[in-house]
Amino acid sequence: MEKVTSKNKMLKFAVLILTVILAVPLFGTSVYAANPEWTLTYDYYSTEFSEPAYIDKWYLNEVAARSDGRIAIEFYWSGSLHKTGEHYQAIQDGSCDITFLNYGYYSTELPISRGVEWKFRDSCTQAGADGFFRAINELYDENEVWQSEYEDYNMKILYMSNWGNEGCLFKEPLKNHHEMKNLKLRSYGIEGDVLAAFGAIPMSIANNDTYTSIETGVIDGITSFGLRTAATMGLHEQAPFVVDIGSGIQGPSAVVIRKDLWDSFPDDIKDLFLEVKQELLDGKFGEIMNQTATDAVKLMVDAGTSFSSWSDEAVEEAAKLAVPTLEANWINDMVAMNFMTEDECKAFMARLDELCYKYADEKKCVSFTEIYQSQK
Repeated sequence: MEKVTSKNKMLKFAVLILTVILAVPLFGTSVYAANPEWTLTYDYYSTEFSEPAYIDKWYLNEVAARSDGRIAIEFYWSGSLHKTGEHYQAIQDGSCDITFLNYGYYSTELPISRGVEWKFRDSCTQAGADGFFRAINELYDENEVWQSEYEDYNMKILYMSNWGNEGCLFKEPLKNHHEMKNLKLRSYGIEGDVLAAFGAIPMSIANNDTYTSIETGVIDGITSFGLRTAATMGLHEQAPFVVDIGSGIQGPSAVVIRKDLWDSFPDDIKDLFLEVKQELLDGKFGEIMNQTATDAVKLMVDAGTSFSSWSDEAVEEAAKLAVPTLEANWINDMVAMNFMTEDECKAFMARLDELCYKYADEKKCVSFTEIYQSQK
């Protein structure tokens, strides 16, 4: 299933998919061994045809394929095992083995991680999806305070991920943040703070509830989406104007495995996970993300969707409101929680900027806007 065309079809996302056969040349094939030593449960809240899902499928299938039958993976998609917002607890209580934690749904549990979640931050935008992927993984590996947010709570990071450039879908082609004023816009996490600063009305709505919400008029527009995810869910049917607002990379997230499980693995199994992660860092992440963006643009263009972008001036004006607001909020939280001093927060952000600009020079990912323009 590549596209959802009605509210009724959205119900199909609730079906459990045990991925035992999925032969897609780019993204690999699922491997389910006859008598594996470990059958690992992977639990994901959104559709399997979303940006991070393609990354995680490739990664976990590769690990299984290289394990000589010792590892099998069971995939649960679209909240079929646990609903949006339940996955942090699921990894704690052992009801899943591997999961995907989008920071925006866990602001209380993952406050340090929010220090790499930004809107309209130039360094993050310039890095592209793959450069940002490399930057936040490197920053995590060198920052013990950030590591403690996971390892002290029985989580081992496999890698930090993201959804690519943010896709926003509206019923009219909004040209700047002023035109968002008084609109009810789907969001979650820090995007709500940004929209409030713009004068919009942020509506915290779970990923899988977005189609019904825009169809029934609960919301006027959609932010905080990866474009491939939006295309899969058919959101462009209800909001046919895709607008690149220049906000940058959407939804930094953590792919985690239970630490007690990880610690029980022999070294050769751990090495498999690390080996495949390195291949993501070396270019596979960018390759997969470019394909998801290309597919999304084609699906939407074929359906008659319109694409537009904010001008440089509109993006700069929005950034002047968004960036100081988000920085102040995060620093205040870190200081109040005694995780970091103000100076340590500023050093953390400066290091993120440094890494993002470093990898921006090597990025392979292109934005959906660049893909659209190349196809005109």
